[in-house]
Amino acid sequence: MDNVRYDFDFFKKIDAHSHIGFFGSPFNVNFNTELLARQMDEYNIEKTILCPAGAHLNEEVNAAWHAMPERVIPLCWVNANLGQQAYDMLEHYLRDEGFAGVKMQPLFDAFTADSPMVDPIMDIAQAYHKPVFIHCGHPPYSLPWQIGLLAERHPEVPTVMIHMGHGHGVYIEGSINMAKKYDNLFLEVSGMPMGCQIRNAYETVGSERVMFGIDSPFHHPSAEIQRVHSCGLPASALEDVFYNNAAKFMHLK
Repeated sequence: MDNVRYDFDFFKKIDAHSHIGFFGSPFNVNFNTELLARQMDEYNIEKTILCPAGAHLNEEVNAAWHAMPERVIPLCWVNANLGQQAYDMLEHYLRDEGFAGVKMQPLFDAFTADSPMVDPIMDIAQAYHKPVFIHCGHPPYSLPWQIGLLAERHPEVPTVMIHMGHGHGVYIEGSINMAKKYDNLFLEVSGMPMGCQIRNAYETVGSERVMFGIDSPFHHPSAEIQRVHSCGLPASALEDVFYNNAAKFMHLK
């Protein structure tokens, strides 16, 4: 097998999804700015699209961004259950703080991805020309078909299905099918165990619509990088997944 598949430094990378902060029970994991910088150095990660550990912790992302302005791309975590308070907070971070996009976690915050409560969040994202990243792969809140319905209602909002279905084969297939159906859906692959489906998505959804991510602190970069290496795509396509697609999506190139 080509040795490049084991060289974590070979491709420069953009991590399209990681967190900073402390996650309590049942995870009990922590990730701070120092650990983030060390990880980026070790695994040749040029930039990290960064989220907090919850909707009440966006200032932690803001602090990390100001500590590493050339390396962090900040997302605002917003909880649709908070209604107008959430919408006002999101607008503040997009308008006043300059955050690059929106993160939603329907599983943790217990709202369905296609709930009407989510529509104002999508409208704000559209108004500020920002993308939305949304956790995908857990019933009953974040199923790919729910995200598909949301994308259908908001076709002008670029929306990333984080984990593209996560660990369930049916949800992975559903994520690919929804992305085929709606051009504004993109796929991020952290935590998704099937390397073959990365190649499948790249070849059938589109070569510009699949992005590498780590989901720190839950997953280790070596495992996430190796899964992409193992998917069977040629080096030019791996460059797209590891770097080019996220760079284009976030208007870095």
